[in-house]
Amino acid sequence: MPKPSHLTAFGLGKESIRGTGVAGTLWVPWKTLTPKDDVAILEDTGQRGAPVDLFGTAAGPRGSELSWGGDVFADSIGVPLCSVLPDVTVTGSSAPYSTAFSVLCSGDTQPPSFTGTLFDPLGTWYYPGLQVSELGFKWNADGFLNYSAKATGWGYTPGTTPTPSFTPGLAPQPNWNITNKIAGSQVFVQDGELNITRKITVVRGANGTQNPYAIWSGDASVNGKLTLIMENTTQRAAFQAATQQAFDVSYTAGSGATATGLDLHCSTVTYTEGTPTYGKDYIELPVSFKAVANTSDIGGSGGYSQIKATLTNAMPSGTYK
Repeated sequence: MPKPSHLTAFGLGKESIRGTGVAGTLWVPWKTLTPKDDVAILEDTGQRGAPVDLFGTAAGPRGSELSWGGDVFADSIGVPLCSVLPDVTVTGSSAPYSTAFSVLCSGDTQPPSFTGTLFDPLGTWYYPGLQVSELGFKWNADGFLNYSAKATGWGYTPGTTPTPSFTPGLAPQPNWNITNKIAGSQVFVQDGELNITRKITVVRGANGTQNPYAIWSGDASVNGKLTLIMENTTQRAAFQAATQQAFDVSYTAGSGATATGLDLHCSTVTYTEGTPTYGKDYIELPVSFKAVANTSDIGGSGGYSQIKATLTNAMPSGTYK
C-alpha cells in the first residue's frame, strides 16, 4: 500500500561536527518538502572487444539537496536565517530574546551546518551538513507571511526515531499584520518578496569518502520586488535617479515573554526597475531592488552587510549558532 506523505514530520538540528547528523530540535510545519538525493553513477566504458557501450557501474560521490517552505514561524525560521547570515547576536536575559543576523565578515565567514530530519512512515532520514543557498520571503493581501529555502548537504543517512514537538502557542503571521517602510516612512505594498542568496560550492576530492570535503558558502546577495500603488511620483523618481533608500518589512505579535516578531532591514537599496503600469483602474508601480552592502547593517564581526534580520522569540543564545 502507498504510504501517506502527510504523516511526515520535518525537523532542523544544529550540528556540532559538520556532516554528522543530529536529531531535529526545531520542528517545522511545512507546506512543501522536497529532498533530492545526488549520487554520481560511474560508468565502466573500457572496451573489451565487444560492440557495447557499458560494462559496469559503481557509486561515485554522494550529496543531497533539500528544499522546503511554508508559513514563517518565529522559532524555526532562525535556522535558515543563520545559514545565510551567520553573524548572530542575541540580546535579552529572558524571553523574549532578540536575535540579530548579519553577514559574517570574520574568520572563515562560513555559517554553521545543520541536519534536516525527515520522519516518515518508512523511517527516519538525516540530511546532514546542510548550508542554505536560497532563502526567500513573500507577502501579499491574503494568507500568511511565507518563505522558501533551499540547502545543499551530504548524502542522507538513516536516523534514530524522534518524538516531534512543535512550539506550543506559536502561530504564523497573517499578511495584514506586515508593515513596510521605505526611507523610514510606512508605505502600502500590495505584494512583495525579499530574497537572500549565497552561491554554494561543493568541494570534492580523493579523501576516502563519498561525501564532500567541504560545502562552501560564497558571497551574500539580497534582492526583492514590491508592487506599490502610485499615489505620487516619488518612487518613480527614485528609480530614475538611482536614489539609495532604506527598506523594512516586519511584523510583531504577542507581548511579554510570548512576544514574537521578524524585521528584515536593508539600510541601502537601489531600484533596478520602476516603471508604472496602467492595466488596472488605478496606476501601479512595480519596483525591483537590490540591497547594497553598508556598515549600518553589520553585526559583531564588522565589515559590510546588505541586511540585518532581527528575530524576536523565546529562543535563547546558542539556539542557532
